[in-house]
Amino acid sequence: MYWIFQVFDTTRKVTYKNLPNWLKELREYRPEIPCLCCGNKIDVDYSITKKAFTFPKKHGMPFYFVSASDGTNVVKLFKDAIRAAVAYKNNSTDFMDEIMRELENFELETDNTTTVSESALNSAEDKKETDSSS
Repeated sequence: MYWIFQVFDTTRKVTYKNLPNWLKELREYRPEIPCLCCGNKIDVDYSITKKAFTFPKKHGMPFYFVSASDGTNVVKLFKDAIRAAVAYKNNSTDFMDEIMRELENFELETDNTTTVSESALNSAEDKKETDSSS
């Protein structure tokens, strides 16, 4: 499952101003991936939660005020991100996701083949030892 958090530091204005650059770069490679925006460090000054941040709304992103320090809204943020990722995975038309799924399936097939081969080899060795001891 995939999602992106666009996190800015509510105590450093420049981090908020950089959100458009980060989003532009992200969308070049992953145009459809779910993106959630959050302003971190609200514990430093809770009055910041009264301020309107227009960037997330303008780009159709859910927005959260969070504090990694005291845990405010962190669980809610992750639960919502997981929900968005599951919905995205079930309905994704993102080319990169298709490639990632194919690679994951290929790795699983390779792992299963390797496991079967190792298992078969171990069985053959066990049989050989049993036959030679008889």
